[in-house]
Amino acid sequence: MNVRILALAAVLLPAVGFSQTWTVRPVPATGETVARVVMDDASDLVLEVTNTAAATLDARLSEVSFVLPTGYQLLNGLPAEENPNWKVEYIDSNERRITFQSTLGCVDNGRGLARNQTARFVLSVVGPSNRATDSTNERLVAGTYARDQCDGTNYTYNVGNMTPWTRAILTTNVTLTPRVLAVNATTVARAVVENRGTGSATVTVDNPTSTTSVPLTTVSKDPTTSRVVALQSAGVFAVTLRPTAAGAVAARVRARTTNSGSNAPLADSPVADVGNLVATADMDVADAFSGEQVTLRMTVFNASTANSYTQVRPRAPVRLGNATATLVSGPTPESLAQLAPGASAQFTWRYQVSGTPGASYQFQAQVDATLNGSAVAGDLVTARKGRIVEHRVRLSQETVSTAATSVTVAYTVQNRGTLPIYEVKLFKPAVNYFQVAASGPQAFGDWIVSSDAAGYLWESETGIPVGGEATFRITYSGFTGVLADTAFRHRLELNQGWNDPRIRVEATLTLLAVTAAPDVSRLTGVARDGSVTLTWDNPFNHGGTLVLRAQGATPNTAPTSGVRYAVGDVLGNATVAYADEFSSASSFTDTAVTNGTTYVYRVFNADDEFRYGPGNQPTSVGLLATPRARVAGNPLWCYSVGLVSRYQPVTELGVGIFSSFNDSVVGVLTNTVNPSEDGAERFRPVKLPGVIGSRFPVVPLLGRPGQQWIVVGDQTGVPAVLNAATGEFLWKNTTLGLGNISSFPVTQLLDYANPEYRTTYSNVDLAIFATRNSSAQNQVVALNAATGALIWRYRPGDLGMVSGGMLVDYTTNRLYVATTSGTSTATLRVLNSLTGAEVARLALGDLEFGVVRNATSNQILVTANDGRVYGLNSTTYGKDWTVTVRPITTRAFTHFARPLGRGFVVSTADGKVERYEMDATNVPVQLWSTAIAGPAGSFTLNQNGVARIYVGSSDGKVHQLELETGVDSGQVTVGPAQDIFTPTIDHTVSRLHVGTADGRICAFPVPF
Repeated sequence: MNVRILALAAVLLPAVGFSQTWTVRPVPATGETVARVVMDDASDLVLEVTNTAAATLDARLSEVSFVLPTGYQLLNGLPAEENPNWKVEYIDSNERRITFQSTLGCVDNGRGLARNQTARFVLSVVGPSNRATDSTNERLVAGTYARDQCDGTNYTYNVGNMTPWTRAILTTNVTLTPRVLAVNATTVARAVVENRGTGSATVTVDNPTSTTSVPLTTVSKDPTTSRVVALQSAGVFAVTLRPTAAGAVAARVRARTTNSGSNAPLADSPVADVGNLVATADMDVADAFSGEQVTLRMTVFNASTANSYTQVRPRAPVRLGNATATLVSGPTPESLAQLAPGASAQFTWRYQVSGTPGASYQFQAQVDATLNGSAVAGDLVTARKGRIVEHRVRLSQETVSTAATSVTVAYTVQNRGTLPIYEVKLFKPAVNYFQVAASGPQAFGDWIVSSDAAGYLWESETGIPVGGEATFRITYSGFTGVLADTAFRHRLELNQGWNDPRIRVEATLTLLAVTAAPDVSRLTGVARDGSVTLTWDNPFNHGGTLVLRAQGATPNTAPTSGVRYAVGDVLGNATVAYADEFSSASSFTDTAVTNGTTYVYRVFNADDEFRYGPGNQPTSVGLLATPRARVAGNPLWCYSVGLVSRYQPVTELGVGIFSSFNDSVVGVLTNTVNPSEDGAERFRPVKLPGVIGSRFPVVPLLGRPGQQWIVVGDQTGVPAVLNAATGEFLWKNTTLGLGNISSFPVTQLLDYANPEYRTTYSNVDLAIFATRNSSAQNQVVALNAATGALIWRYRPGDLGMVSGGMLVDYTTNRLYVATTSGTSTATLRVLNSLTGAEVARLALGDLEFGVVRNATSNQILVTANDGRVYGLNSTTYGKDWTVTVRPITTRAFTHFARPLGRGFVVSTADGKVERYEMDATNVPVQLWSTAIAGPAGSFTLNQNGVARIYVGSSDGKVHQLELETGVDSGQVTVGPAQDIFTPTIDHTVSRLHVGTADGRICAFPVPF
């Protein structure tokens, strides 16, 4: 700040009048007993003034003038936020004097301070670096005065009697990682202690204390005792802490020399949050020019290992400080449907901030959610404080790997003040961590450079003009390694002229202990006509996102940590399609694509240090997408998941489909009205603990009208039920110890059950799961579909592996379970579905495929690996007929025999699709056989009396076969030659959906 008055004599000379008394005292920071400033460092010295005038006089104190001791630099000053009706009237940096006046005039009520009233003033000062230990008796010096500029009353005070402040040689900066954690988890306070004295110091840190009621227990310290910190060096101390209660808390750290000759000012870490639904608040810009926009980001984390939160939504932030902050946008997003255990989400707001230099802005944020139907609220968390400034510095990179050498860092000084800047001095950053190359600082233009023991000085005759900026470069030869990411201050001093106060600005440069940030997760994409929309989940440690796009191949060059990229930049064979920072964005629609061209995307998370993740989601290959025009033969959309999508989609007619890949359940919407929303996600992929080994049923459940539920199990033996609209778990049972679930679960629902079932279970739906373990301890369990509670268990000790689906016959309350042989030759078990009791067992050879019922013939169709299809009597369980489709002993089929009419359709391993129909003797005979490469299972569509069969194949196509003749009458191509799996058809909107080996689920209009 620059305030000038040419006629100084009248201001500096106390007016003649009655003499009254006043006091001034330095105010200790929170947690301190004395006020502290640091040698050779910008410090805030808070002075409290009290009008102690005699009671007999109504004298007001409306002007104060402070003079700092010799050797101090006066940078600037401000009235404290709690007493805004004051202003800086005059600064003389050479005289070390600053004068404040009341902004209320002589005729205004309330000017200045009445008797016993107080006001506080914040002086930004630099203490001289000429002592080896604390100076404990620093006071203002002669020339300090107070008066009433209206009536001329003088206020007398002996500065020698004032409470002193302390000048210390140490300064501390503290980080805390992680900042969201469960109760009794651990976090690390990392303190960087810098020595500003005149020689080496042996330094230690006290056990940190809590700033709130949340107790912090010290678990360990590194080093356990002390560390020698040389002059202009830094010592790094790590303290592992355990919070033992929930709430928001910061770690307060004191560094000191071992002989207690010097104590650093207390330093607080950023706020951490402890509990289950926890959050942090951060700002991207803490030194804004008036009129600039800043981003507030709240990151919410579910620290619970079991509970999912729904309807997660941020409250309107609480604004603090005396700057003006106007909401521009946000929150983005407005809410989140679900936050699973271990998941995180970001919400952002944009504010325009304005005010006079020194005005502050700060925000507090809080999240609301629903847990098990009840409202819950997170803690109120506070972001760091920002200030309106006229000058600042920006570094070309804010992070650097300690393995790097010969790194040139550019310091760009921006001037929005009222005067040019003629000198820029960079103080040497911690010399034991930053080694300057022999080339050192670099001169440029008319800026000449020199150096001294303290740092590097650039000088210019023209300087940095008002509204301009200049970049100053220095090359570092190398960096000392750190055990964890460590931020170091880089400080600069700016000079506008001999008589003007110096200006201090700073930024941080973080040395990286590891070079990679965490990856994004649940990356998916939707390719449509002229666009590809990518969606992902950001990890908690998220600052921004970089998306690379390459044509027909995996992007082969990863981004370099610490480097910012712009859209259009080229990295290896790829182009930057999207880039952001300090953003909550988790989706991007790429319209710079060409229909018919295949693209591969890799998405890289960047943390706040601009360290990039590996970009290996869903795999290191990336995500493939091919936009196509909506014309005949092309898909309407393809939903990319990046991993093989082999299971037949499940259709909710006219609404959407469900499917799975690897360990995740996915839901995709059908929108026939708006092509830009067609194929959009119904919910984010829902992860189970293990790989999902089969397709699954989607059914209504008792007492939940209008809702559909996904019944699914995984290969770690966890059965679950999910809400088909939201993806939220109704339940997930991890206590049964089932082992591998790889077969299609089945349900028996009360609403469709016969009287016998209703007598047994008056208010229960059954969800039935079977296992595929290598041991003989395979089993079948029936669970309460609404709760996951065990109803019955069938574990005979000789049950083979169950790979395909089971069949529930509602008419007879029978459950058919097909198994492989080896454990027992009785590979088909018939159970009472109400009790699990075994009713019958048949020896039919290896049965890897599901058992199905032909509704027309009321026969049970069993498909055996040896090439036979059996038709069983549903009453006697005897064989009504046996058809040998292929007389072989190896696996003959690629899919179970699908009922069609009174017969069936089969897909064979030798590349045929064949239809069988009953002859006069009620035994199926072949009607036709069509060669199809690597055929998958089939699905039929009867439209306007014309029936067709659709089948996937290994040639990258879906084939349309005429039902009566088997003629291959049309094909659509999904991509290059690959396995295309069993399709399904939504006859209400005439669409076919099918999964592919290259990780896509595509929708096609039918017929072809």
